[in-house]
Parts: sequence; C-alpha cells; structure tokens
Amino acid sequence: MKRKETTAAGATAENAGRTFEEMMVRLEELVERLEEGNLSLEDSIKSFEEGVDLVRRCTTVLGEAEQRIQKLTRDAEGKPALAPLEGDDEADEGRDGELPF
Repeated sequence: MKRKETTAAGATAENAGRTFEEMMVRLEELVERLEEGNLSLEDSIKSFEEGVDLVRRCTTVLGEAEQRIQKLTRDAEGKPALAPLEGDDEADEGRDGELPF
C-alpha cells in the first residue's frame, strides 16, 4: 500500500473539515508516531508541521467555544456572569454546595 504524502498545505486542507474530536485523535496519533522515533527526518518534519496545524485549529475551536459560552452566560445587563469552575478550591470556600448561578 502506498503511503499518502502530506505537505503543510495538504495537512491544512485535510484538517479543515475535521471535528475537534477528530483533530485531537489525529494529534495523538502524530505524537505517538513521533515518540516512537522510527520516522525519517522528512516524515518527522511533516508530522510535526501537521501537529502544529492541528494545535492551532484546536486552539481556535476552543477559543470560539469559550466565546459562545461567555455570550450565553451574560447577566441581565449583558455583563459577563463568570462563575468559578467546579473543583476550584478558592472558589469553593464558603459556598456550601450552592450552584454558581
């Protein structure tokens, strides 16, 4: 079976239609391949380039998700109603099991 050649531009185009979860799976595959150390220098560079592209895309998706969540969690005046995350020790002090909203 012939191996598919991937360039940085090809990796970008290939990753464009993937979901966040698919990109994370692919990123994990790339990390495993690189950690094995059995790749040629050229294949290592291509894998690294694709990984960097995936990290950038995942970061963008997470940033957009954060913006959507912040938009949904605004108070009546339109100001962000930020609540501490569960498990945040400082924020949990004195709350006695109350919900953050």
